[in-house]
Formats: sequence, C-alpha cells, structure tokens
Amino acid sequence: MDTLGRIRQLAAKEFSINPDGLDPQAPLATLGIDSLSFIEFMFRVEEEFGVSVSDEDLKAIQTLSDLERHVAAALTAAGKA
Repeated sequence: MDTLGRIRQLAAKEFSINPDGLDPQAPLATLGIDSLSFIEFMFRVEEEFGVSVSDEDLKAIQTLSDLERHVAAALTAAGKA
C-alpha cells in the first residue's frame, strides 16, 4: 500500500470514517478533524512511518495530501523511501 493509502487507512480508523469516503484534497476541518485530534493522529502517523514531522510543517498541513507529501519528504530525508 502506498503512503497516501496507509494514511487514509490510519485516518479512517482513528476518526471512524469510511476510507473510501476520505477525499485526500478535502480540508481536514470538513472531515470533522479538529486540531487536537489531528495532533493525536500525527503521533500515530509518526509511529507508523518511523518519521517525525516538525511543528512548523504541522502548521502547513491542511489536507491528507499535504500530510502525505510531508511524510514522503521525511521518509526520503531519512533514507526510508
């Protein structure tokens, strides 16, 4: 499964949302994901992928696609991609 697919599965489980209904381009707020829930979710994402996303990068993440790009960049930087 690709990075975005894994993130969608994690989000679906974390937020009790059907993964097929998760639009990766939709703003997280429209999915009912508030900032506290997102931070908790990020801990799971970091654990799943073995990478860290900086606080500065977190501020720029507005969609699951944004998150995928940051995770992919962190994987590449860590030599895990």
